Amino acid sequence: MNNNNNNSNDNPLLVQMTKDELIRDVEQVVRKVVNQMQAEQQTSKDEKQAYTRAETARLLDVSLTTLHNWNIQGTFKPSAKVGKRVYYTKDDIQAKLKIN
Repeated sequence: MNNNNNNSNDNPLLVQMTKDELIRDVEQVVRKVVNQMQAEQQTSKDEKQAYTRAETARLLDVSLTTLHNWNIQGTFKPSAKVGKRVYYTKDDIQAKLKIN
């Protein structure tokens, strides 16, 4: 049984174009996607992924003593240690900002 309704979603749209026109259109889409990916990559390069104690305290608007106490209490521990230095990730800091 042939169902003839006028719903535009059910009817395919056929477009005639030359091979060169198709290539041009595909190139434009690919160029746009690549530009977006490059912009996102540049943005992520500009953002730090790990922060020192001083940077973290400044971002959270707390003292280094408070940061140290949170570590001792286990409420906010460093994400990584390198020698005597400790670092906090951007994600951990953002999570702590949401809690406070």
